Amino acid sequence: MSDDTGILLFLGIGTVILIGIVVFGLLSSRRKKNAQTRSWTVRTEWIGDQPYLASTDLTQDDKRQEELFRLTYTIGGVLPMTLPDENGDPVERDLRVSRIGRSLRGGWPQAQLGLTAYFAEWENSEFPATFPVKASDKVVSITMDADGVAARDAAGAVVWSSPWSSLLFSNGPDIVLSDGAAHTLRIETPEEHPELEEILIKYGTLKQMHF
Repeated sequence: MSDDTGILLFLGIGTVILIGIVVFGLLSSRRKKNAQTRSWTVRTEWIGDQPYLASTDLTQDDKRQEELFRLTYTIGGVLPMTLPDENGDPVERDLRVSRIGRSLRGGWPQAQLGLTAYFAEWENSEFPATFPVKASDKVVSITMDADGVAARDAAGAVVWSSPWSSLLFSNGPDIVLSDGAAHTLRIETPEEHPELEEILIKYGTLKQMHF
């Protein structure tokens, strides 16, 4: 076999392999895009006495699985759930889905996506709320009400604020908040007040600001 023939044969084999990889990738992408089977499950978690449904982790680019979650838990749709009553006994209730939250999950630096479904029966039930925090810009506390979020210094003065409609958050190793403009605030994730992060996820809008 001449050198030229060997080179051509090598290039031919390489081309076939490359075509196979491309075709396999396209077929996999198409199957993923048209998937009907959920890759996630949900569990019931709580903010105080408020239940919500949290998905298992998804890859951030898996739009189809997020779509399936939103189709399963349609905003305005009614979902039967078994919850404890005031005596701790299980009772079935029909709850109406009010909003879907998106958040980052562990696995840094390639974070996963978490989806959550919240219910109208507890809309704005968290407010007003105040949390002590360690943060940038001399902020020592975060206050929340139905209108939005405010960060205060030791004297109680507001040094940063945002309405919920423009609040962006990124919950990585710490929490980054943005008012939708140029001003951001970094907060250490408070282990003693995990509900702070959950309320931000519920009413804010996820924007990847960590990686």
